[in-house]
Amino acid sequence: MAFLPLLLSIFSLLRFNAFALNPDSRDLRIINEAGFKCNIYWINRWKNDELVLNSEEGVFHGAETNINSYLGHEFEVQEVPSKKTGHCKGPDNTCRKGQFKVNPNDEQLVVLEEGLERIVHTDNVTKARDQAKRVLQECKAGAIEQFDDQDPDANMIALLSCLDTSIEEAVEEKKNEIEFQENLRMNMGSKLAGYSCVDPNVTMSEISENKTWTDPSHKRQKAMMLFDKPTIKIVYVKDFATQAECKHVEEAVGTLVDVNGQDGLYAKKGSIPVPSNGDIAALAKRMRVLASQILNVRDDVMKSEEVSMIHYEENKQDPRRYDAHCDGICDGSDRQNGGYIASVLVYCETANSGGHTHFSNSGIHVIPEVGSAIMYSYLDPLSSKHDTGFSKITECGVLEGEQKVISHKIKA
Repeated sequence: MAFLPLLLSIFSLLRFNAFALNPDSRDLRIINEAGFKCNIYWINRWKNDELVLNSEEGVFHGAETNINSYLGHEFEVQEVPSKKTGHCKGPDNTCRKGQFKVNPNDEQLVVLEEGLERIVHTDNVTKARDQAKRVLQECKAGAIEQFDDQDPDANMIALLSCLDTSIEEAVEEKKNEIEFQENLRMNMGSKLAGYSCVDPNVTMSEISENKTWTDPSHKRQKAMMLFDKPTIKIVYVKDFATQAECKHVEEAVGTLVDVNGQDGLYAKKGSIPVPSNGDIAALAKRMRVLASQILNVRDDVMKSEEVSMIHYEENKQDPRRYDAHCDGICDGSDRQNGGYIASVLVYCETANSGGHTHFSNSGIHVIPEVGSAIMYSYLDPLSSKHDTGFSKITECGVLEGEQKVISHKIKA
């Protein structure tokens, strides 16, 4: 039996990057043990291999630095010349160099060894391979020590038992690490949401992928994917609804009631059942169709029960807002039939300042435009597992002007 590939697969699966949002983004930790100060340059292969200085201050011997880069990016490490002589200590006073490349794996560590003779680049896969080899060697040694030539089955059972114990210990260790990282992410996210909401220089999150969907009138439309995980997808769509549709919802809802902090909402709100026909019914259907195509779930299993209008008025002393909350279940539990799976927000009127939408645990920040919509899901249709908190959403306080939003939650 080939145990090493099996163990390598198991230990590799136990390692992941809990904070990675862009699928091509990678964090690298670089330790300088070269014996001299080094500069690190990004090699711009798209511009005649131009060297772009990555570390302004350089990396001193014994120090370390961190780089956030992308899959396939290449870097060159160069010895920094002496300030006194202007020369390096390589052959003929040349500056010693080395290169490394960002690979697809996580937990990447780059060590610049003595004299830049070697650059050691390790990651979660190489660590998993080393761990698998060590476990297999230890278990083999134990099996040989207790070898019984009269009972080969007992020998195999002893070896398998040793491997099983080692894997269980590794799983438990990684489980504790995952729980710690999840708690850290949640705590950091909730604190950073407040800063993101009031930062005047904050920008909208980058689009990870442009997707297309077909609306009920069979027109192809663009949907900008901001976050894409099995249990949560966040998409932004421009020109989703017209001002006439917004007005119809507002008139149908009628008088709004100040909910005064209920469920974290500080705004006026009103709701009505989704009618069976007319503009509001058509708008709700458009929301379901968008969600169904992004989630790859049949439209006819989705249900629209209620549509709401939320009015955030200007209040500089106590900005109108919707504090961090989950629209659906976000504890990682199994799906219950008929539960909420996604929400759609349509921005009928946007604030002059503030009023952004922030997903604190996903690191997604949206600066909405009039008529735009956000669809976000909180269930994996394949595994029937709910989100574990990435869908937690904050409607930032309106600092100037007012904001009107149509809110609709979809069941399946």
